[in-house]
Amino acid sequence: MFWQGIRMLCLAAWIIVGARVLGADNYGLFSGTVGTASALAGLVGLGGGMLMYQYAAADRSRFARYWKQCLLLCVISAGPLSLVFYLLSAGLLSWPALCLIALSEIVAFPFVTNAAFALSANDRMGWSAALPALNALLRLAAICIFSALPASADLTAYLALHLAASACSALLALLAVRCLLRPGPAKARISRSDLMHGSGHAVAWSSSVGVTTLDKSFVLHAGDSAIAGQYSAAYRIAAVFAMPLDAMIMSAMPRLFRAQRDNTQHRRLVASMILAALGYGIAASAVLGYGAHMLPHLLGSDFTAAIPGLQWMGLFVVGYSVRQIGCHTLLGRGWKLRKFLVEALGLLLMAALSALWIPAYGLQGAVWMIITAEAVMACIAWLVVSFSPAPAIASAQH
Repeated sequence: MFWQGIRMLCLAAWIIVGARVLGADNYGLFSGTVGTASALAGLVGLGGGMLMYQYAAADRSRFARYWKQCLLLCVISAGPLSLVFYLLSAGLLSWPALCLIALSEIVAFPFVTNAAFALSANDRMGWSAALPALNALLRLAAICIFSALPASADLTAYLALHLAASACSALLALLAVRCLLRPGPAKARISRSDLMHGSGHAVAWSSSVGVTTLDKSFVLHAGDSAIAGQYSAAYRIAAVFAMPLDAMIMSAMPRLFRAQRDNTQHRRLVASMILAALGYGIAASAVLGYGAHMLPHLLGSDFTAAIPGLQWMGLFVVGYSVRQIGCHTLLGRGWKLRKFLVEALGLLLMAALSALWIPAYGLQGAVWMIITAEAVMACIAWLVVSFSPAPAIASAQH
């Protein structure tokens, strides 16, 4: 929670500085293109990190082999996925800017994510949370340095600093795993079974990342860069409020994997998280509703139009948290495909609603798009959990 607090403060500061320095248009372009890159980054490593997480959480002796396999898969898969990103985003930004985003989000940042998985699998939850906090701190330093550059500096100049921050984070994350966990000698064997199971994890993880990042891309394509910038600011502020719940869910993942052997423990853990999410979400809704009028003072006059949208984003915090608990419960039971189908349906719903509502209602249509999609995904996830076999049966399926 301490490191999540540090990360929350850094992200909040980045939103304030970034929105003021970049303005609504550049902020929208940045968020929309980075959203696409982040969704593709979930496929980097072909699920090797989550496979390592699952196996090492149950048996520490398997950690070294699966860690090295994870690193090898990251190196192999990053290049092709970067090319896919360039093809999907061509025309939105210049090619040097797109290359910088690909190097930052698809090549460098997955090493931070997988190092955090490695530390979590070995019950080093504090260090696991420290790595994303460090990345947020370095990215905050990058935007602060950019704010000190001459006014003629463009978005590409910031993206170069953004890449430098991601590269430093990746290097420090790899050093943390090496120094703290000291993985022993092992051969990185990539078996067909590992690729199949890992690909399932990759698809599930990418869908999780996609539902939190591709919405900005949908808004950018269905509206314009100004609407995308205003929506991204409202979304990111709400996401900062949801971060303590993210910390709770991620810290529970090793227990969710192990709870397949203890049905009573599983029910108590999930019920406690749901109650905490509902209580916290109601409090966050009140704060966002009453505090939204401060937005232009924090981010600048470009974001005045985002006030009504931010006032409704407390509903997003509630829906997002309940959906995350449901989807991670499915993941803990080994039902990667079911989790993916829930989130894939959510992405299709986002795309459809953005095309229908944003041209007609602008920013408010974008806000109701994400609230509706999160609510629908949460309902479907919990229906799947409720009408599926008990964890003991699910473990036999895996």
